[in-house]
Amino acid sequence: MKIALLGDIAFFGKYSIENKSIFEYFRDASELLKNYDCVIGNLETPFCNTSKPFGYKSAHIKAEPENIEILKYLNVGIVNLSNNHILDYGIKGYEKTKKVLSDNGIEFFGIDNKQYRVEKNGQKIALSGFCCYSTNALGYYNHKTKKGVNVLNAFDIEKLLLKNSEEGYFNIVSIHAGQEHVNYPNYDHVEMARLFSDKVPYIYYGHHPHVLQGIEEENESLIAYSIGNFCFDDVYTDKSTKPLIEQTKENKSSMILSVEIEDNKIVKYNTIPIYLGDSKMEIQSNDEIQNKISDFSNYLSLPKEKYIMQRNIELNSFVEGRKNHRDFNWYIKRINYRSISLIINSILNKRKYKQAVKNYLEYYKSIEKH
Repeated sequence: MKIALLGDIAFFGKYSIENKSIFEYFRDASELLKNYDCVIGNLETPFCNTSKPFGYKSAHIKAEPENIEILKYLNVGIVNLSNNHILDYGIKGYEKTKKVLSDNGIEFFGIDNKQYRVEKNGQKIALSGFCCYSTNALGYYNHKTKKGVNVLNAFDIEKLLLKNSEEGYFNIVSIHAGQEHVNYPNYDHVEMARLFSDKVPYIYYGHHPHVLQGIEEENESLIAYSIGNFCFDDVYTDKSTKPLIEQTKENKSSMILSVEIEDNKIVKYNTIPIYLGDSKMEIQSNDEIQNKISDFSNYLSLPKEKYIMQRNIELNSFVEGRKNHRDFNWYIKRINYRSISLIINSILNKRKYKQAVKNYLEYYKSIEKH
């Protein structure tokens, strides 16, 4: 089975059907993706018409329902919905998204405590998706309503991986996690991904940072921590005419992860560079992107202490860069109950993150000591 994995997809701004040349923009990508048995993407924009955003967030994004035609044009037949934007417009937008996808024959997973299983060409694939507390999402899975975004709990993921494998399915796990705009994954996630590979061979399909991160092979597993944006425009809020997040060259440099699976094994994979150009998505024409992927991948082999030290340098540089774009008026505009709620939500998510990820890592470290 030949599978294409796409990064963060958001159909707003220049990457929406409002752009009259959008299909021409994606023409080369569409032709390429016709060669795959399965094309899977991380869909971040809910398909809805409602104008009322949900919850306290720095930014909300959505797409008009007719943008489903772009997914179909790109041959995307399955999407992960386990991310920090799919509930930006509440349950109304969430349910509308599911309906639009279903009405157009596009499968989805990563929400409502569900996964999706594919059986094609004699191969059996189990697709599951999880959103980490590190993304500060809203609308995590509610056991009472049985709705919401699947939570990244490493203990539960391990059990699911083992169950699927025992039932004859190869696992592809879609993980929405980490720090945005930083090219090096949180080392907790590196250790977690490697521990999963000790249990079963699988593919770790990562997104959320909106930039490329490294790839590594472990125990017949393929771990891609972030494959970057497939398409994502500048993000605006109602507080300024300037974008809250302006797309840089790093955000526009990405890849399609191409994988071939036979007899529940990865027999081949390659990275296909893509670049979000002004007039079209550029495919396979950028050695600079390939070199970056190689550099970021080599970085993963550093000793833990050195890795963390180098990552902190980039993380601090990113944080300082954002601060430099914020003046006194920026902070004044954000002194309100929404900002306070954001801070409280972040604190609560850090506590939950410890239970879901750090406790898992500590559990295995305690076993190693004995």
